[in-house]
Amino acid sequence: MNAFLLGATGLVGSHLLQQLLASDRYQHVVAPVRRSTGIDDERLIEVPFDASNVDTWTPPVDLDHAFVAFGTTRKAAGGINNQRLIDLEMPRHYARRLRALGVRHISLCSALGADHESSNAYSAMKGQLEEDIRMMGFPSFATFRPSVLGGHRPGSPRPTEAWAQRAMAWLPRSLRTIPAERVAAAMLRVAGEEPAGMTIVRNAQIFDLSSHA
Repeated sequence: MNAFLLGATGLVGSHLLQQLLASDRYQHVVAPVRRSTGIDDERLIEVPFDASNVDTWTPPVDLDHAFVAFGTTRKAAGGINNQRLIDLEMPRHYARRLRALGVRHISLCSALGADHESSNAYSAMKGQLEEDIRMMGFPSFATFRPSVLGGHRPGSPRPTEAWAQRAMAWLPRSLRTIPAERVAAAMLRVAGEEPAGMTIVRNAQIFDLSSHA
């Protein structure tokens, strides 16, 4: 099979890329990027990230599974409207195109509390993306709702996030900080199972799935 990965240079996405390339399940991994991942592997196909022309984009190989681990913070984006463009609209464009291309399974790294009816702007954004992808009718769609992600994020440091990682490490598993590589492992495992319809995988379940990955 061949995989598509949106967000290959991010915290979860970089772990996903490593695990996808380590798996014997996939012949190629196609990754839209603004900057190279720096990984030299003949199975990795980096393509230019261009959200404005997604509707006509044709992948270099046929795609079977897709993984979306793409997003930013309001501060980094420069406001809620810009964050909405990155966290919601860009992934939605790619997902719609992937559905048209016949991708069978899509995995989304969402967030704890995602709910399109939430009064919290971030939770509503994440929930809206889930709902939009659900309505696209992928044969198999899994959304993962991790708590605070643990690990070193590429790019500039985020002091508030680092504090939250430490503070939430002692909470019950439903809320506890979860290492990014475990989220990636759970996404890869569920993709291999291709559960029919929409599957919601919460934080405690991510711990369970990744412990057997």
